[in-house]
Amino acid sequence: MRVAFTFLFWMAWQISFAQSSVFTALLETMPQSSEGLYEKELIGFVNELKEKRVHYKSEILFFKKVVSKSHKKFLRNYKAYSQFNEVLEVGNYDCLSGTAFFSVVLGELGFTYKIIETNYHIFLLIDTPTKQILLETTDRIAGIKTNAKEVERSLSKYRQNQLMANVDKDNYYRYQANLFREVNPLQLSGLLFFNQAVVAYNQHDWVLCADRLERARSIYYNERVEELSELLIGSVALSSLAEEKKRELMRTLKKHLTLSSTVATR
Repeated sequence: MRVAFTFLFWMAWQISFAQSSVFTALLETMPQSSEGLYEKELIGFVNELKEKRVHYKSEILFFKKVVSKSHKKFLRNYKAYSQFNEVLEVGNYDCLSGTAFFSVVLGELGFTYKIIETNYHIFLLIDTPTKQILLETTDRIAGIKTNAKEVERSLSKYRQNQLMANVDKDNYYRYQANLFREVNPLQLSGLLFFNQAVVAYNQHDWVLCADRLERARSIYYNERVEELSELLIGSVALSSLAEEKKRELMRTLKKHLTLSSTVATR
């Protein structure tokens, strides 16, 4: 009877997980061949954490265990512009794909959290019964901030929207926007599509960039989408694409622009 109950519980939770709106949205950003490969592994991972939760009297200690096990099993190698499927397949992650991963896991574990985006970064704020925790997903060693003063110092730094110290600032586009706001978990897929557009832009694949911008725009329209659209218009105009293709792309891009100012290009 106990085995049957456990099996039925697992099946019920599996159905719930598969129907999770956040997880379903993230699946849309993945290659079709990857969609079903690692879902079962992620289900087993979260189910294991649920079973262990009863052994933790402190919500904060349990949260730290969740983060530690996540890094050990999934978030193993930092790689800029990593996508959600890379986290599950090869362990590559960055702040966005790491945040997407934790949004699924923490949501399934019942944590209350917020996602905050800035121009160049994204992180999570988790509410517990005793305090607010800041999670910097790319910092394996000191990414969990539980001290209120440490949290406030980190928030103050993020509000400045400065490029990270290890970034080559001379070859990095500086956004004109000044972002520091909460993002709905369902909008994460839009940000992942935007990162796909950035990668395509850097590879001079103007057609793919336009496609990914359109997908990003349909999910989460924001200032960075508009800025990259303006950059792309200039690049398409100077490209070797056929004139008909240029006009088609530029018509699509221009109809969405609302900024009155022109973004400087590099």
